Order: sequence, then structure tokens, then C-alpha cells
Amino acid sequence: MRLPLVIALLALPCIAALVLGGRQLLRALRRPQILPEELALAGAWVFAVGGLLWLGVHLRGASLLGFTAPWTWLAALHFFFAGFGALSLTALCCRATAHPRALKLLRALLLVHPAAYLITAAGIMGARACDEIGALGYALIFLCQGTAVWWGSPYRMPLAPMRLLRLSLAVPLFTMVPALAWAWNRPLFELPDMVRYHGIVNAIGHVGMGWLAFAWGRPPAQPPRPGKTTGREPCQSTAST
Repeated sequence: MRLPLVIALLALPCIAALVLGGRQLLRALRRPQILPEELALAGAWVFAVGGLLWLGVHLRGASLLGFTAPWTWLAALHFFFAGFGALSLTALCCRATAHPRALKLLRALLLVHPAAYLITAAGIMGARACDEIGALGYALIFLCQGTAVWWGSPYRMPLAPMRLLRLSLAVPLFTMVPALAWAWNRPLFELPDMVRYHGIVNAIGHVGMGWLAFAWGRPPAQPPRPGKTTGREPCQSTAST
């Protein structure tokens, strides 16, 4: 595909991602209390821009950092879902969680996410042991995240969307098994099946269902009130923005 056509297709989405990320950052900085999860929601858009750049390389049939198709396409997907999607879900889980220790754990994961992503990327580029460390890092992220939401007194969302959220957080606990096996050079599937059973299932079951749960439940973007760390309070129907 010619460069002018690629630019025409991707320029608008790229500008939109930058505008949305900047808008979210301004909102986070204007709040009376700056919350790490709101900053992370803004920072997650950087991964969306990265995904669009790799998608542009793929559409041109070019190479980047020594990678050609299908790896350029897979890199774009990883930026969108393992980067933007997974980080934004962890940030939104902070909105739904009230227990101080669970919230502290989730906020720590906001820093682990980009570290795990960069380590995984280094492993793909050939850095020794980074494949294993990155895969293990993501497995621990998903395990800790699901645990924190389960016992974190999530009174800020109605029961039905919370059940959907918990289901979405359970999905990567299973899909990381073939990823761990792949990282340790004991693949359970060939690359096409890895895309199907790891990539697509994570994209739909984890990120897709998670976003749907938050669009449905809309927890408020504000810290829990003092003294309301357990139990339930009436859920707000719309999120603070």
C-alpha cells in the first residue's frame, strides 16, 4: 500500500488518540486529588498511537526494527490489546475498588504493566530471558488484578456488570498458559493457533468484555470516601468525568 494512502487512513485515528489522551491527562491534573489511575488512563493512549504506527508499517508491507509481516501485524495487536487495552482495564478497576489494600495493589500494577510490556518487547527482539520474565510478569499482573477486584469491596458497580468484569478478569488466567509455554520454548500451539486461542480470546474475552462491563457499570472516577472501604453503598449511575 502506498505511503500517502496509509497516512490518509491512519492520520485521523492517530490524531484522535493523541487528543483523547491529552484530554484525559488535563482532566486528571485538574482534579482536586490527582489519582494514579486517571493518569494511567491518559498514558494508555500512547500504546494506541504505537499500535497505529505498527499498523501503518504493516499496511505498507515494510519492516521496522527488523520485523516484517506477520510480526508487524502482531506488534500492532499487542500495542492495542496488551498495551492500551490491558493497562486501561487495570486503571478502570481502580475506580471500582474501595478496599485500601486492594486499591494500593492495583495502583502498583499500573507501573508493572509498562515494565512487563517493555520486557516482553525486548524478549521478542532477542534479549536473553526477557521472554520468560515478560510472560511471567503478565501472568502475575492478571492474577493480582483478579484477586484485588474479587476482595476489594467493589461497591461502586451494580452486581450484573461486576459479574461480567470478574469473568473478563478470569479469561487471561487461562490464555496466559499457552503464552507461558511459548516463552519457555514449549509451545502448545503453532503461531496461527496462538493468535486464535491467546490473542483473539484475550482481545474479546478480557479487553472487550472488561470495557463492556465498565461501560455498563460506570464506576465513579474519584477516591473512596473515608469510612466506606467495605460493604456496599448505592451505586452511582454515571461516572465522574
